[in-house]
Amino acid sequence: MEHLMTVRQQTLRELTSMPPIEGVLAGKPDLALYRRYLTNVYHYACHSAEVIALAGSRCTRTHPEASRYLLHHAEEEMGHELWALDDLRALGADETAVRTSRPVPACAAMIAFEYFIAGRANPVGLFGWLYVLEAMGDDLGKRVASALQHALGGTSRGIKFVAGHGVADHDHAADLTRVISQHITAPQDIADVNHVADVSADLYARIFDQIGRDTAA
Repeated sequence: MEHLMTVRQQTLRELTSMPPIEGVLAGKPDLALYRRYLTNVYHYACHSAEVIALAGSRCTRTHPEASRYLLHHAEEEMGHELWALDDLRALGADETAVRTSRPVPACAAMIAFEYFIAGRANPVGLFGWLYVLEAMGDDLGKRVASALQHALGGTSRGIKFVAGHGVADHDHAADLTRVISQHITAPQDIADVNHVADVSADLYARIFDQIGRDTAA
């Protein structure tokens, strides 16, 4: 877990120094940028349950405990794209426009990478992607949700996805730490998890950079 903890700390430092997140944490969120973020969340959340279940189905014999966790987690992720869609509607976005939009390149690349790992490469590597996203939800979710709620006049409408994951991701990050530590112990598996975490952290940071540039444009 040492490498994953390092990736977690580095990613948190990088994200909190980026203008989109700096603005939110300073109490000055750009709501147009936030809608752009939620649109990309919608796109990758549409695939999360499927890709996690795919990875879980491919490691039932080799890593049964990891498989059980993935299949259970896939069920928990079902429908979360609708949380993002609900938030976007609350913020005045057009549902048809959201559904027919395209994710930024880094988001599209992250979705494709997930499917490659889950469906073609070592499926337990997907724990690297899961850990990065759940850790960032744990580290930033509550802070970002609180800042957004204040900016939106105290209402909880429009922050369902961020607030919900800020709560749930604390337990998920702890569960992932336990499963990885106890059930992913072969050197090659550990190397694959670490590699996927590195790539996922890079792509996740790039998503925010590209969202910021697209919004500014």
